[in-house]
Amino acid sequence: MSKLTRTSAYPFTGAQPPLPPSGRRTVPSQDDIVEFYRTHERVGWSLTEFLDIPWTALDIARLSPADVQVVETTMLVESNNPDYVANLIAYFAADQDVCDFIMMWGIEEWKHYYALRDYLTKVRTAIAAKEGGASDAGERERLGAIEESVRSALGDDVSAVRDASAQNWGIPAHYLPAQIVASTTVQEFVTAEFYRNHARHTREPVLARLETLLAKDETRHEMFYEQKTKDCLDADPELMPMVIDSLKEFGMPGAYLLDDYGARREAMEQAAFPTLADKKHAFVRLFSKMTRVIGRDNAMRVFTEGNYLSDGVDNPSGKKMKPELITRLLTRRLG
Repeated sequence: MSKLTRTSAYPFTGAQPPLPPSGRRTVPSQDDIVEFYRTHERVGWSLTEFLDIPWTALDIARLSPADVQVVETTMLVESNNPDYVANLIAYFAADQDVCDFIMMWGIEEWKHYYALRDYLTKVRTAIAAKEGGASDAGERERLGAIEESVRSALGDDVSAVRDASAQNWGIPAHYLPAQIVASTTVQEFVTAEFYRNHARHTREPVLARLETLLAKDETRHEMFYEQKTKDCLDADPELMPMVIDSLKEFGMPGAYLLDDYGARREAMEQAAFPTLADKKHAFVRLFSKMTRVIGRDNAMRVFTEGNYLSDGVDNPSGKKMKPELITRLLTRRLG
């Protein structure tokens, strides 16, 4: 993977003045932090137990090249967890409650990276073992292509992601706390939905189990951020227009970290949402989530005026979602 160079642009919020550190606070709620920690202890899963699963437990014959690319891409994005945590802690230094949450959130995201990396290592081992006994040339070629891609992801690609993060990813200094937590709500929701749906479609049982665990964590994360967003908007309703603007330019972190993210995103969407019905259902759930956070009319504005179709990147072509298309997706059954 080559080095990514990307200039961040904020077409809807760029005119906002920088926010001083003292203003980077959400609505205090220590009870929310304690409640999250209770669920962290109650439903948390053991990374050690997962690491102890032998590579022989993987059903390599049921693993597809698309499955491997999914794990590679999510592992690469999750590998940047130290930068995510460092940026959020630095931004919210004046908000004790949010910093406390980020420490727990960071541990859970770190587990995701290590579990995915471990899975890829076991895939490589299983492939090597099977390749040694494979007789069919086509099968050996398929397994060899998978292994080459895995080796790359476990080496140079992780370093490239960290380099790209230093140049291209960060919290905009002009963003308000409500804009940060609203954008992170959507990011965690999309991640949870992806893991959950790919777990349904992959035929490899160990991967399905892992992604189901990751999806549950991400769901708890997005629910926490959603509540923080609502608290901010309840305390100051005049923040709503600025929250809408930040959501219009929302993009997943991979767009800032991976030079081939466009191709990876297309492949991942096909793997997790292979049918038209799957894609429709995914959008309906995302729109419903946005509606819960900012209301239906504002959600419609985000999708019709913003850069949803270009993953947050300002799109010179002006390609947007049309209101009538959204209405059809929300109200009509697919034949």
